[in-house]
Amino acid sequence: MEALIKLEIRKMLFRKRIFILWAGTLFLNFTSIRDILIVETYAEIFSKAYALVPLMGLMMFMMFSGAYTLEYGSNMSGLMRTTKNGDRAIVFAKGIAAGISASIINLSVFLTLCLSALTKFKFSGLDLPLKNLWYFGNSGSNITVLQMILIMIVTITIGSFLFAQIGLFLSSISKSAAVPFIFGGIIMGLPYILDNFFHQVSKQYLGSMPLWGMMSCQLIRYKVSPITQVILILTFVAGLLLLPKFTLKAFTKEQ
Repeated sequence: MEALIKLEIRKMLFRKRIFILWAGTLFLNFTSIRDILIVETYAEIFSKAYALVPLMGLMMFMMFSGAYTLEYGSNMSGLMRTTKNGDRAIVFAKGIAAGISASIINLSVFLTLCLSALTKFKFSGLDLPLKNLWYFGNSGSNITVLQMILIMIVTITIGSFLFAQIGLFLSSISKSAAVPFIFGGIIMGLPYILDNFFHQVSKQYLGSMPLWGMMSCQLIRYKVSPITQVILILTFVAGLLLLPKFTLKAFTKEQ
């Protein structure tokens, strides 16, 4: 199983087009943070992390879109299916590998921003409360910069696993790699579009969507209500538990 997971990670991460886009994004991240006042620079960590969501989504669904549509013709897939619990093993390995791969991509994007900003001030000011940063100016939050970074590391990881399961499920029910790429992009991109171009949309409504759960700085910025946060948690739990089951059912049906 460990070997299968490693194989799937290599298949997802080490594609030329993904590697080029990934490297370009990391370079863009590191050079985009400006060396200005500490409160301005640290605010850019979170504003630019959210601004880079489209690139995160693009890289993720480039990885996931062909996960099953290509697998259906794979010799390894056929071999694994002849073994006991072979289908389950394939789905489990792909789910873990996709979650790890998405986490590596998304965390590297976020942490590159953090590193660029923090090194400009020799890692000082990490105890600044978010309410001192313009990006969180209306939140009144006493959460510190360091605490927000740590929270986002956790939520980006969990969110990456959820979007990985969404991408794999879409791939498992489609004969075309374009379908999961397009619909996965819509699922991740819709909250971003609504937030940036339709300001009348309720932020409480957007707060219940998986994207804001992953990019948790948005929940703090807009003071999303506890009820909305509970809905978001339930969405994540349900998605992580049910989507692999739906994927397994779809994958088995395709045999």
